[in-house]
Amino acid sequence: MQLRTMMTMWMATTLAVLSGCQLPPARAPGAAPNTDAIARLDAALAGDYDNDAQVRQARAGVRAGSQVAVPHLREQWRLLEHGRDHDLWLWHWQSQDQPGTATADWLYRIAATSDGSHIVLTPYRAIDPAATKAALADKNFKFVAAQWAELTPCALTGEWKNAQFSASADASACSALLPGLGESASLLPLHLTLEDDMLHAATFADHARGANAGTDARRLRWFSGWAAINGGGPKAKAENQDWHMQKDLRLSSEGGRIPLRWRDGAASGYSLELMRTTYAERKLSVLQLIVIDDASGQTIDYAWTNPEATAIGVNLGWLQVGMTQAAPEQE
Repeated sequence: MQLRTMMTMWMATTLAVLSGCQLPPARAPGAAPNTDAIARLDAALAGDYDNDAQVRQARAGVRAGSQVAVPHLREQWRLLEHGRDHDLWLWHWQSQDQPGTATADWLYRIAATSDGSHIVLTPYRAIDPAATKAALADKNFKFVAAQWAELTPCALTGEWKNAQFSASADASACSALLPGLGESASLLPLHLTLEDDMLHAATFADHARGANAGTDARRLRWFSGWAAINGGGPKAKAENQDWHMQKDLRLSSEGGRIPLRWRDGAASGYSLELMRTTYAERKLSVLQLIVIDDASGQTIDYAWTNPEATAIGVNLGWLQVGMTQAAPEQE
């Protein structure tokens, strides 16, 4: 199939907006009060979140010395157990800054208060993180109380207000536990706000950046697709038919980056990056697909579309790319 025909067919095809996370199974009769609010939280939480846009926006202030650097974090909320009167979730934190592989795993028991007025998220810390790593990766996870330490003083209490869920912990009470938590203590959450695809979280580590500092992470969307790169590169002539196809592209919407390769697997010297960008002065947010020269790190060209788009592509003549929204990554 000619590349021009392929590009035309791709441009005519769009995917339906994915439904995202599915609702958990219905709760049994006689469940605790406020189960509707908990089910709503169940449906809203699941996914991977990344604060790539926040990190990029802070860079100018960091270079000018007027702002402290924002740590780049990937967060994941994953439902582990669904019970009659509570749920168990994993809140996984992973540093994206280089060098460094700081991680933290917090198990959360989510349940309603006795009067049904609020939702309480009680954290648990693995007593032996190495021993529980395999258990957390098991799709048939079973909670074993002896393997976890309940951190009741650090419980987050919250509620829904219209489309926003917000919960906070008592920082003073929680801080008394820090000496026994090791390196992960700094990533113990004290506050979270969830609204649509945005997750704002504040930890003890964020206090160094100010009283209201935190991570503003957006739920990731995944895009898959193909690229055709001409062996002549940007200076390829029209008659050059040395096309190299790459059909396994997969990028996240929050700063996902992948190198383009020749047919033998060698790096071509160019990469693709997909990211959400906000131009504050124009009050404009876009989804951008960027072509990067690896040697210089400079942007060669880019295409942009609205942030909710389910398809994006670029045609530079020597390089053609087509991406469409795909299912989330499977853990």
